[in-house]
Amino acid sequence: MLNISTKKQFIFYTVLIAAIIIIFNLVSRSLFFRLDLTENKMYSLSNSSKSVIEKLDDRMVTKVFFSKDLPGKYANSRRYLQDLLEEYQAYSKGDFHFEFINPDDNQEAQNEARGFGIPPVQLQVVENDKLEIKNVYMGLVFLYNDKKEALPIIQTTEGLEYDLTSSIKKITATDLKKVGIVSPETKEVSTRKLQQLLDKTYSIQKVSLENEIPIDVNTVLMNGVEDSLSMDELYNLDQFLMRGGKLFIGQGRLKTELQQGFAAEIHTNMFGFLEHYGFHIGKDLILDRRCGQIRVQQRHGFFSFANAIEYPPFPLIHNFSKDNIIVKNLEEVQAFFINEISPIDSTINFTSLMKTSDKTGSISGPYYNIYPMRNPQMGIFPLKHKTIAAMVEGNLKSYFANNSEYSQKENFQSQGSDVQILLISDNEFFNDYRAGSIPENTDFILNGIDYLSGDRELLEIRSRGVTTRPLDQLSDGTRRIWKWLNIFLPALLVVLLGLYRWKRNSNKRKLLEEIYG
Repeated sequence: MLNISTKKQFIFYTVLIAAIIIIFNLVSRSLFFRLDLTENKMYSLSNSSKSVIEKLDDRMVTKVFFSKDLPGKYANSRRYLQDLLEEYQAYSKGDFHFEFINPDDNQEAQNEARGFGIPPVQLQVVENDKLEIKNVYMGLVFLYNDKKEALPIIQTTEGLEYDLTSSIKKITATDLKKVGIVSPETKEVSTRKLQQLLDKTYSIQKVSLENEIPIDVNTVLMNGVEDSLSMDELYNLDQFLMRGGKLFIGQGRLKTELQQGFAAEIHTNMFGFLEHYGFHIGKDLILDRRCGQIRVQQRHGFFSFANAIEYPPFPLIHNFSKDNIIVKNLEEVQAFFINEISPIDSTINFTSLMKTSDKTGSISGPYYNIYPMRNPQMGIFPLKHKTIAAMVEGNLKSYFANNSEYSQKENFQSQGSDVQILLISDNEFFNDYRAGSIPENTDFILNGIDYLSGDRELLEIRSRGVTTRPLDQLSDGTRRIWKWLNIFLPALLVVLLGLYRWKRNSNKRKLLEEIYG
């Protein structure tokens, strides 16, 4: 036991303890540690975020404009944000710094926030026992060298680490990779929302196959075509692949008219082009027992009302490749009017990414009845898993290698050393008005582009948040068993408990009678 007998000893030990505490705090700041027991380590930085923040070679300042006394979930967002920023700071080796600023009663701070593109947000709050509308600030800005990148509104913790890391990656990048989009902007097809998501980490450029695809475009994103392309357009796409460009395409065989209740087969030379590169797209419309819903008008007597029913041509995909980084952490993807994808032959480096469930059906063409109430095939699922998204990689010959005219063009390349094509058989998978508007689908799209562009640091982060936890599908017999168990088992347990207590009390009575007569 420590024995302090003089004032000098007391001062010495006090200073020594203070020095130990200070040194311990300094060391603990650089040796950051957090125990995270969640499944996907949601409350600690991913390895990708650590890699990005460790690459800082200059001072980065983060100004967080956040109001105080926010309602419950927004206060949680503030605490979660602060925890993340502390981890960024711990792993940055001194190059990352942040400060929280409360602009509520500070006009100068409010002007500064607006200057960085961070506006006030109106929220309903309870103050003085009444509901009021209050202007609050919930945003931040990264400042690095002479550049800035703002997150104007942070209302939720979902995807927050991805937003932070992608912003840091973008502001520190010296040369953003380019993604080219081949898609007309019409009343039926739009990719504007998708472009906004991609703009966080890539430079976006609209490209036309009528001209040579610019050499600085790394990846091309392309909705399916319904008419044949010109040979020049195919040539430009082919040579883009031969030069090392990557292609992510949604191409199916069906042109649908859902309101009229039918679909027709598409005839285009794009199928021959894709077959050359290893993909065979089947002609049957694939159905799945696990599916989304549509609303149909139904009449009962004089009354007409909209009713939501399951629609097998809108499959919900839960069967993903466990070995491929693009899809292994996904939970669900919804596709529309799909076909089976298979490899042309066994020599192709073909990777199946998504498959339908073990209750799969099909409808044959060339004209397809897709009206939900008038086709008995909609309820028949005799088939097993069918691939609906796949990737081909490897050293492949040009589609025009044996073409006497195009193979003589200047700078023609007959062989591609690292061809990569990712295909999903939904003709409008990148359409904001259809599959492209579903959050789970955008995760798959962004993962695919990151993979093809060779920018895979963000892949790990994007799939960490839990979006859906779909239940396993049960057979009708199994569901009936669980139904009757839920009905009778609780009653049976109550009866057994009553019998147990009756028996126990009966034994006590017998014992007392034996003792006291």
